[in-house]
Amino acid sequence: MSTQSENTSVVVGDEENMKNLTTITWAHAVNNKTYLEAALASDVAMLEADIVLGQLKGKDGPPLPIMAHPPATTSDLSLGDFLAAVAQHNKRTAKDKQKGVKLDFKSIEAFEKAQELIAPFSKPEVTFPLWLNADILAGPVAPTAKPLDPEKFIKLAAKHPRAVLSIGWTTQYGGNITEGEYTREQIGTMLRMVNTHRVNQTITFPVRAGLASNSQPVILDLLRETSALDSSMTVWSAEEDVVAVDRLRALILTVGLERTYLDVPQELAARLHLPAAKKH
Repeated sequence: MSTQSENTSVVVGDEENMKNLTTITWAHAVNNKTYLEAALASDVAMLEADIVLGQLKGKDGPPLPIMAHPPATTSDLSLGDFLAAVAQHNKRTAKDKQKGVKLDFKSIEAFEKAQELIAPFSKPEVTFPLWLNADILAGPVAPTAKPLDPEKFIKLAAKHPRAVLSIGWTTQYGGNITEGEYTREQIGTMLRMVNTHRVNQTITFPVRAGLASNSQPVILDLLRETSALDSSMTVWSAEEDVVAVDRLRALILTVGLERTYLDVPQELAARLHLPAAKKH
């Protein structure tokens, strides 16, 4: 697989070169050594993992960036060891088979403490995809989770220009909540963030499938306004989310397979009946 930044020379309509990003595969919550080893041994292309400040199991000392999802604050895997293991695996792997990482930061403090650990992997000579992800704005539907400080996150991420900036919204959906959408105001706030801070790196916007399917016009506006940044959307979904499959399929095909990452449960992906991958 390639990073999006390598796609900037693609001519629209040149189908030989177009990438079908919806076929890229994901491992989630790669937050311990056992799962990391399994994910590295698998055919999965992208490893998504969560970072908090906490302690390694059985060790004392000041909090450090570890692989864990709130409310957990302990792990057997630090961010440093996670990145080192992925880099070591990729060194002995053909470039087109290297595994990318999507680092999902759960606090701005974890991101601040992670800067020196990320820096070696954001150098131009490193070839595997590196994504820096956070929910930086409040989104649908009256979410209770607190977003990370958007200005701090964007400014720190800018120190790693090779990395894909993956910035999204907190959401409240699923269970009893079966309706909602990204509002024009929420999309507009994101666009202002990108413009005000002069973002100058490849960008992807994670959007929740059940909400995104109701939000086609504003998502199209956002992607059109950020197309100079080789922007894309990353469609994700929780298992229990209600999703209008036909509307989601229409959104994906309108945005384009070359601008849509698909990170949803297999059952939902199958119901979308999207075109299969071209070999690349």
